[in-house]
Amino acid sequence: MGLSLRNSWDVLVVGGGHAGIEAAYAAARMGQNTLLVTMHLDLIGQMSCNPSVGGIGKGHIVREIDAMGGAMGELADRSGIQFKMLNTRKGAAVQAIRAQCDRSRYRIEARRLLDSQPTLFLRQGEIVDLEIINGQITQVILQDGSKLQCRSLVLTTGTFLNGRLHVGLDAVSGGRGGERATSGLSSVLSDKCGLSLGRMKTGTPPRLLGRSIDFGRMLPQPGDDPVPFFSLFAPPDRLFYGGPQKPCFLTSTTDRTREIISANLDRSPLYSGKIHGIGPRYCPSIEDKIVKFPHRSTHHIFVEPEGVDVDEFYPNGISTSLPLDVQEKIVSSIPGLENAIILRPGYAVEYDFVFPDQLDRSLRARPLSNLFLAGQINGTTGYEEAAGQGLVAGINAALLVSGRPPWHPDRQSSYLGVMVDDLVTHSVDEPYRMFTSRAENRLYIRNDNAVDRLTPQALLLGLLPPWKAEAYSQRESFQRTLKAALTNTRKEGKTLLDHLRSPDCSLADMIGDGLPGHFSQAPANWLSSLEQEIKYEGYVRISNDRWNRMEDLPIPPEILELELPGISREVRHRLKKERPARLSDAQSLRGVTPGSIDLLRISILKHHKKIDQ
Repeated sequence: MGLSLRNSWDVLVVGGGHAGIEAAYAAARMGQNTLLVTMHLDLIGQMSCNPSVGGIGKGHIVREIDAMGGAMGELADRSGIQFKMLNTRKGAAVQAIRAQCDRSRYRIEARRLLDSQPTLFLRQGEIVDLEIINGQITQVILQDGSKLQCRSLVLTTGTFLNGRLHVGLDAVSGGRGGERATSGLSSVLSDKCGLSLGRMKTGTPPRLLGRSIDFGRMLPQPGDDPVPFFSLFAPPDRLFYGGPQKPCFLTSTTDRTREIISANLDRSPLYSGKIHGIGPRYCPSIEDKIVKFPHRSTHHIFVEPEGVDVDEFYPNGISTSLPLDVQEKIVSSIPGLENAIILRPGYAVEYDFVFPDQLDRSLRARPLSNLFLAGQINGTTGYEEAAGQGLVAGINAALLVSGRPPWHPDRQSSYLGVMVDDLVTHSVDEPYRMFTSRAENRLYIRNDNAVDRLTPQALLLGLLPPWKAEAYSQRESFQRTLKAALTNTRKEGKTLLDHLRSPDCSLADMIGDGLPGHFSQAPANWLSSLEQEIKYEGYVRISNDRWNRMEDLPIPPEILELELPGISREVRHRLKKERPARLSDAQSLRGVTPGSIDLLRISILKHHKKIDQ
């Protein structure tokens, strides 16, 4: 690299979390000279909360990132200690992978991946100011006075913007436990960039010493066999440490837990008025659970290992910001944790975010021509949502530099598109989390077919190395051959699909010369994907036809006064307040899910039928 490039970059990414990793990795794969600046190089890829990747909705995003050649699925595969396919009793549309990861290993693999990119460079530092000329950022200024020129800037600051950590009634500046916050960038974004900011909060539970836990009093939660890895290109054939998979354990709170929390709510920063930020409704603190769900006598807690070589466990389900002495009492009230020792106390972090309706669908900030935002700075929560936004922002930052038009993920063909559309159209009034219920086309945008939906776009964008492009070509050839045969062939009264599953059938025979060695496990995944495509083909067509027909269906005003079975009280309140005239209008309202729209459509049709009678 020439001297002139040391302070001048095509794409500059701020932040080394999950959004920053994907943004920098995408821009570098597209050939741009890319610099990632983070406050601590050793903490790139840090899993600040739960050391896991995936889940319902979230796992769909990870598969889509992988289909675009991104990092998260491969990093989870390389650091995973347990893998499960969730919702296996339900249809493929709502099934998704969840991986428990080794926290330290994930960081190591993330750093190794970024260091392997020839046009991607890393630098430790804190951004404190931006230089803007004619509506364009020309350079960023670091705390040490250094100035870095850039043609495109991606901000992925996570929970560090004016971050404040709360344990009980004590609060200190910080973006994460043991790390300092970014103090001056918020005012730069509001005063210089003209962006409107809000305040949110999230939290984490205490971490526990493994040898102080009585696992015999809990229900083991094993992983799946065979292991359902994330990456569909070339998944590993074994866990990084050789296996076996590490179990998680299930326990629950008790009446005593409720009594302890109820007696100490005045010491909670959330209920004493110390915290003003909005917390995640779908991942509440244990204080919130006790207060908001008084009818629930117990709440599940999943005790999860933090890694292979550490004796530390994460009690998923008791995020809290109560004082340490109260946390100790809460933990000891839970079966199996009576003598558990807290290694790190739980805490809440409050931070600034940018309202995302100030962005376009490329995640570019409208007031500036070359500023992109991704991750929790956009009011979202979760590693997967952050990584997905980072991918979109990194791609578009690179496209801007190369003079190419922006790329917008489509809502009808990806969860990435659903998320981006939700954020920029509806903005947020609470931390945004992905659910399959947010997608009206979820029968099509399934976990199993992400490669078919998105890899062709990744190829056009230049995101895939040659070996992944070859893997996709092999998959396409395999799918075409089998699909044609399935249409015309029966063997001994069975479909060819049944025949392919029989022990005496060689998948390699179906694709001529077979696959290279590192794709030896891929055909089984490809066959499963083809099976789901065939099964869902009719349902997808019916679903699409139904949605197309109901776009202009009027909503009788009297319908909005009814109870509307199955629709949540929150959605009913929103519909009553906004009084949309048509289903398409209702669909555009914040918080109104596709599932709610479908139930509303049924209520309207029943209403018309009753009137006709």
